[in-house]
Amino acid sequence: MLSRRVWLRLSVTFALLLMLVVAVYLGGRYLLQRSGIETLDWHGASISGAGLRIDSLALRQRSGAGTLELYGHGLDLAWRDFAFSLPFWRHVAIDRLSLGWQPAQQDAPTATPSTDLDLQQLAAPLALLPRSLRIAHVEATLPCARGQCIASGSLDLQRSEAQPIALRVNLTQQAQILSAALDLEPGPDALELQLTLAVDQQPQATLTSHLQQHGEGLTWSGQLDASDLTQAAALHDLLSAWALPEGRQWPAAPGAAGLEGAWQLDLPRRQLEVNNVLAASGRFEVHGNLPEPWPVPGIGLLQGQLALAAHNRGQQWIASRVEADLQLSEPNPDWLTALPPELRSDSLHVQVQADTALTNLRPELAERSLPLQVTAALRGTTRLDLQGRVAVASSAPWALQFADTRLTTRTARANQAGWQATELSSELNLAGYADASAIELSLAQGSQLQAASLKGAALGAQKLQADLGGSDLRLALQAGALQGWQFTGPLNLSIARLEQANLKPQGWRLQGQLAAADGAGTLQGKLGNDSELQLDLDAGLDAQQNLQLKATLGELFLRSGNPLAKTLVQWPELLELDSGRLNADANLTLASGSSAADLDLNLAGNGLGGIYDRTELSGVDTRLQFKLARQRFELYIPELKIQQANPGLPIGPLEARVRYGAPLAAAAKGQLEVNLARSALMGGQVTLTPGQWNLAAANQLFPIQVRGLELQQLFVLYPAEGLAGSGTLDGDLPVRLGPNGIEIDNGHIAARQPGGYLQFSSERIKALGRSNPAMQLVTQSLEDFRFTTLHSAVDYDQHGTLTLGMRLEGQNPAIENGRPIHFNINLEEDIPNLLASLQLTDRVNDIITRRVQQRMLQRNTAPKEP
Repeated sequence: MLSRRVWLRLSVTFALLLMLVVAVYLGGRYLLQRSGIETLDWHGASISGAGLRIDSLALRQRSGAGTLELYGHGLDLAWRDFAFSLPFWRHVAIDRLSLGWQPAQQDAPTATPSTDLDLQQLAAPLALLPRSLRIAHVEATLPCARGQCIASGSLDLQRSEAQPIALRVNLTQQAQILSAALDLEPGPDALELQLTLAVDQQPQATLTSHLQQHGEGLTWSGQLDASDLTQAAALHDLLSAWALPEGRQWPAAPGAAGLEGAWQLDLPRRQLEVNNVLAASGRFEVHGNLPEPWPVPGIGLLQGQLALAAHNRGQQWIASRVEADLQLSEPNPDWLTALPPELRSDSLHVQVQADTALTNLRPELAERSLPLQVTAALRGTTRLDLQGRVAVASSAPWALQFADTRLTTRTARANQAGWQATELSSELNLAGYADASAIELSLAQGSQLQAASLKGAALGAQKLQADLGGSDLRLALQAGALQGWQFTGPLNLSIARLEQANLKPQGWRLQGQLAAADGAGTLQGKLGNDSELQLDLDAGLDAQQNLQLKATLGELFLRSGNPLAKTLVQWPELLELDSGRLNADANLTLASGSSAADLDLNLAGNGLGGIYDRTELSGVDTRLQFKLARQRFELYIPELKIQQANPGLPIGPLEARVRYGAPLAAAAKGQLEVNLARSALMGGQVTLTPGQWNLAAANQLFPIQVRGLELQQLFVLYPAEGLAGSGTLDGDLPVRLGPNGIEIDNGHIAARQPGGYLQFSSERIKALGRSNPAMQLVTQSLEDFRFTTLHSAVDYDQHGTLTLGMRLEGQNPAIENGRPIHFNINLEEDIPNLLASLQLTDRVNDIITRRVQQRMLQRNTAPKEP
C-alpha cells in the first residue's frame, strides 16, 4: 500500500500533466487560428521505437493569398536526431501526398515595391527544413493558364549539417519522367545553386548560379549548359500544358535544340528585377542552336544558330559579338495577309558574321561600332537577295551604317492600283546610314530597276529600265513613323516599246535630274524616241499636288525627216513635210484632284515645204497658238504665209490669220473667226471676206471676192489647142459649206472694161464650121474676137461640177466691118478631174501622182448622189 507521501507526489504530477495538456491544447488552437489553419485532422497515430507514424493527415489553410489543402498518407516521423527546436523531426517520409493551391481572386493586382534581397534572411527558412524528406508519390494541383493543372511524381530532399541542400524531383509527363536535381548551398552573404534537368535519365540542361552580397549590391555569375537538348519536345509539351489557355497549343516541336550561356554581373541594388539587371555592369554571352525547324509562336518555324555577347563597364551595354545563321519558314499568316500577294514569302535565310572595320565611319558610330557581314535571302513570290557590310552601334542609341551592299529582287508578276507588271527586277548597289531619326541611302552606279512589261488602262510598255546610279534617298523618322522623305539624283529611263492611244508604238528614253521631297518635286531632262524626236522637259509638282510641265521642241530640220509624223497618231495622214524648220513649246497644268489638264502650245515653222493631200506646198511660214482650258480649246494662227500651193494650178502667195474655238466634246462645232484670208491667183487676188461663223449651224456661207484674174495666165495654166486671149476678171463667189459639201449658188464673174480679146483657131474648129453652116459664123468670129463684155454666172455642186453661163459681147474686125456679135455659152467642167489631169500632165511628186490616181478611181467607181 502506497504511503501518503507517494500519493501526494503522484497527485501533484498528474495535476501538472493535466494542466500541461490543457495549456498545449488551448495554445495549439490559438496558434492554428492565427496561422489561418481551419482544419487539422490526423488518424491512426502510433508510437514505436523508430518514431511516430500517422496513417492520414488533412490540413486546410486560408489566407489573403489563397487556400492551401494538404492530404497525406503514411507519414513516418523518425526519432533519429529528434530535437526540441524546429524542426522537431529531422527525418520525414511520406508514402503519398496530395497538395492543392487556389489563389485568392483579386480585382486588380497591386504593385508591391521591390525589397532588397537579404541572402542571410533568405537562407533562414532553409534551416527549418528536415535533414531528409522523402515523398514516394506527390500530386500537386496548382494554378496555370488553363485554370488548374496537375503535376505528379516523387520528391527527395537531403540537408547536411553545413546546410547544403540536395533536392531531387521526378515528374511524370506523358509516359516520360522529367527529373530535376537542385543543389543549394546558402551562406551568410552568398548563395550557390546548381540545377540539372533530365528526361528519362538523359541529361538535358545544367544551370549554375552564384549570388554574392557586396555593399549595397549583388554580384551574380552563372552558366547555362543546354547544348544537347535531345528531349526538347518533352520540355516543350510541359511548357505548353502549363503556359497556354485551354483549347490552344503550340505547334509540335522537334526533338532537338541547344542553348548555352554565361554571365557575370554586378547589380547596383539587391533586387533581382529587370531594371536592376539592365543597370548592372559586367558581361554575358549566349549561343543558341536549333538544328531542326522549331515553331516559334507568332513568328513561324525557326532553324539555325545565334550567338550574342555584350559587356557593360558601368555606362551602358555594348555588344561585342553578333553571329547568326537563321532560317525562317512558314511565317506567321498574319504577317503575310498584311502584305500584297506579290511580296509574300515562304522563307527567309539570314547570316551574320564578324567583319573588319568600315572605312569612313560616321562620327555617330565612332568608338562604338560592331562591324558585321550580313547576307539575307528571301524566297517566295518575290525573290530577294542582300549582301553587304554593316557597322552596328554596339550601345544605345541604335545606329547602323552600311557599305558595299547589293540588293537584288525578282518578281514574276505584280498587280497594283490598276497596273500589271511582269518580270520585275531590281539591282541596287547601296551605301548609307540609319538611326532613330533618319535613314539615308546612296545608290551607286549600276543601280537599276527593270520590268519586262507594264500595262495600265491607257498605256502599255515593254522592256522598261530605270537607272538610278548616283541618287540619294533620305527618310525622316519620328518615334518609328515616317515623317518625310527626300530624293535627289539622275533618273535615266528607257522603254523599248511604248503603246499609247495618241502615240505610235516605238522606243522612248528619258535622261533627267529628279529632286523630290514629301510628295513634291521637279524633273528636268531630255526626252527622245526612236524617231529621233528630242524634247527638253521641265516638270514640277508642288506641295498641293498641282502639276506643271513644260516641253520644248528645239529647232527641227525637216529635210532629215519628220519625227512628229512618226510619233503622233493625230498627225494628219495626208500631210507630209520634207523641208523647212519647225520648233515648238508646250506648257501643261493639271490641278490637284482634277483629271482635266490645261495646255498652252506654241508652234512656229519657217520655210516649210511638202504635200497636203494632192496639193504641193512650198515656202510656208506660220505661227500657231493652241490653248486648252476647262474642257475647251482655242486655236489661233496669227500668221500663215504660203509662197505657193499647187493643187493642179499654182496658188499664192497666200496669207491668213484665223481663230477657232470649240468644246472638246464637240470639236467640229465651234466658232471660226477669219481676220485675213487672201491669195494671189493667175495675176489677181482671191479674198475671203473677214467674219465669224458658227460651225454648229447646218450651212455656212463664205463670201469670196475675186479681183484681177488674168485670162492670159488662165490659158497658160489651162492650155487648149489654138486658144489665146487677154482680159481682167472680177467677181464674187458665195461658197456654201453644208452637209453636202462645198457648193456655189449664183456666183458671178465679169471682165473689166474695156474688155479683151479671144483667139480660138484650130483645124478641128474650122472643120466644124465647114461641115455646119450654122457654126461657121461662130468659128470665124472666135478667130479674133474683141469683147467688151464678158459676164458669167458661176455654180458649183457637191459632185465637183462647175457650171458657167457666159455671155460675150464684142466684134471681129474682119467680119462685116466689125459688126456687134453676142454669144451665150454654157460650159460644164468636172473640176476634180480637171485638176487631176493637170497634175498628171505635169511632172509632179510620185506621192501626188499616186493619190490623184486613187482619187480618180474612187470618183469614177462610186455612184453619184442625185
